[in-house]
Formats: sequence, C-alpha cells, structure tokens
Amino acid sequence: MNTVYIPTVSRLDMLERTIPRWLKWGIPIRLIVEPRELASHIELCGDMGWDMDWVRPVPLAKDHGGIGYARDFIVINAKARRQKSIIMSDDDVYPTTDPFPLLEEASRPWCLGIGAYRSIHEFFTQGKIKGMRGVILCPAGWGFSLYGLNVKIANRFGFDHKLHSFGEDAELMRQGIAHEYPWMIHCDVKCAFANKRGDPGGFAAIYGSNTERKIAEMQCQELIHKRWPDYTSAPPKRPRMAWSRFYDAWIPNWRERSALHGGHL
Repeated sequence: MNTVYIPTVSRLDMLERTIPRWLKWGIPIRLIVEPRELASHIELCGDMGWDMDWVRPVPLAKDHGGIGYARDFIVINAKARRQKSIIMSDDDVYPTTDPFPLLEEASRPWCLGIGAYRSIHEFFTQGKIKGMRGVILCPAGWGFSLYGLNVKIANRFGFDHKLHSFGEDAELMRQGIAHEYPWMIHCDVKCAFANKRGDPGGFAAIYGSNTERKIAEMQCQELIHKRWPDYTSAPPKRPRMAWSRFYDAWIPNWRERSALHGGHL
C-alpha cells in the first residue's frame, strides 16, 4: 500500500495540526521518530484517536543520526516493504490538493523525485509557473518539503548520512541529475506550511543551540563544496548552487525539456 513517510523530532504539537490534513486523503502515514521519542509518539496517536493502521510511529535504529540518516532509513524501509513509490514530507507541511499524483508519477521508471507546488515558486519564476499544469522539469533546488520518490532509484543513490543537518535532499537531486534523472515539480499537487522557518523542533532539535546547529550546517556545506566545487559555495559564504550550469554539464538539452524555458517533457 502507498505510504507517506514523515521524519519528525520534538514536534508533537505540529503533528496534531498536520496529520489530520493528511488523513483526509486516505494514505497511510509512517512517522519516523528517534527511539527516545517513540513512546511519546505512540501516546500522541492514542490521545488523538489515530488508528495505528493509518498513523504508525516507526523508530530509527539510533538517536541523533540527523536528517540524511533519517531519510535514508525511509527509502531502505520502503524498499523492504516493496513500495514502488512513496511520499516523503516534512512534519510541518501538508497537501492542500490530492497528493496521489505524486505517487503515480514517482512510480515511473524515468522519475527519481517530484515535488509539490508551492506558492513561492511563482516568486522564483516571476509568475511564469502560474497556470501551468501537470509535471514540469524543476530547474532549481525546489520541491524538497513534500515530494514523491521512486523507491528503486532513490535506493540506488541513497541519502548521504554525512549530510546530517543540511543539503541532503539537494544532494539526492544532484546525484539524480548526474545520472540523467531531472528533478520534477507537479503543478497540480499543492502544499502549505503550518509554521514558519526556524520555529522550534524538527531535526534542528538534536543540536543543543543555534550555534551548534550553524556549525553543523557549515560542516555539511563544506562537504558539498568539496564534492561539487565548480557549482557550490564554500562557507562562510551563504550556500549557493549553480543549478543551470549543473544541468548544462549533465543534461545539456534540459532547457528543451523545461516548460519554464519554452520546452516540454
């Protein structure tokens, strides 16, 4: 059965707000939690009256592994359960339209990942994306908060455990592009956020302070830069990625496939 996987840390109040918005679509949910927080998530399901057949907390093998480790655990778990495609979502995001098309498109052999549409994409594209329908090539680092994944291909590349606090999803996108799998956006599947960036909780909670979190993020940025020095910025500069040049290097005809550049898939 198709599944929504939600990695989460220390955000029980957030789940109270987002899980009911997922349940209305009738897709089973697996909450991927730190072992130390398993009991509290089981208690939450009981308090909220959520049937464990529909909302099931699943413990990671270890605490404090970070977000790259948690996402990799998910794709391995999905493979073991013989899932063809899954939805992976942050715990503060929920779909505002039917999310099933993400599962359908992600099951296709040429798709690695396909993100949901966000209103901010209109800003990124100066409004060009507004009114587009269906699946389009994603020309930049978007579509990571809520997305469909092809389980077989995602396991082929995996999420990098070393990217424990930053950049693990964009790295999967880079690995895909480097093997001629462009990242996609589904313009008919829309999502919204239940909080603001930087709110308490989430995988940032595994760090003791904002300073520790910033140091961890810079470590990840440095690793990414060493791996892709021609396309990424090094700390202490702000994280930057030259997505167009990266596509040019690995999928030279990508503009012909990008609706935002006058092409089509």
